[in-house]
Amino acid sequence: MYKTHQRFSDKFRSHWIKVKFYEHKPDLNKAKKLKGVRFCEATKQAISGPVLLDKDSINCSGAQYAFGWSDFGKDEGVFFNSCQDKRKANKVILNSLFTHAPRFKESFSYIGLNTEGEPDLIMSYLSPEEAMNLVKIYNNHQGGSLDVSLSSMMPICAGIAVRTYREKRISFSFGCDDSRKFAQIGRDRLAVGVPWKLSNDFMVKKGDE
Repeated sequence: MYKTHQRFSDKFRSHWIKVKFYEHKPDLNKAKKLKGVRFCEATKQAISGPVLLDKDSINCSGAQYAFGWSDFGKDEGVFFNSCQDKRKANKVILNSLFTHAPRFKESFSYIGLNTEGEPDLIMSYLSPEEAMNLVKIYNNHQGGSLDVSLSSMMPICAGIAVRTYREKRISFSFGCDDSRKFAQIGRDRLAVGVPWKLSNDFMVKKGDE
């Protein structure tokens, strides 16, 4: 059977990445265990083969927090100082952005990217034209507008992966300076996450959109 996420790749002319959250370590022989990467960076590496991530894989404080693997504690000041250096925004504004970012309150033990089986969501980096096509198909199937929440704070890990999983709806993000750099997101691309339960809505025949 032709895999749905591969059909997405054909339909929207981009690589789609399966994202699966695991409570326990899955029995996966082919998945590569990464170390010292950002979540956004790992999504790029998963295009060439399945990837398995856990708390020790991620070196990004924002992603650690988004996935419920860290509460910062004594490292909170270091995180905000780093953000202030990059964003030139005061701590009050940064704290507001940070606290409103989606987060897992109860963490999963592992995250699979392009691993075997049915995922929780699929994500990609689309051109604006293909994002338009995706929204058009969604509108035609759902009969309503697609509300979007955008933030440049932890945009891929929290804004795409966590938000799409928790809210069970399509999410978009323009990324941030770091995610665009480490995931090699082109200037003509934006990130999108689609809950797996909605995936079949987009597999209409060409011309039916």
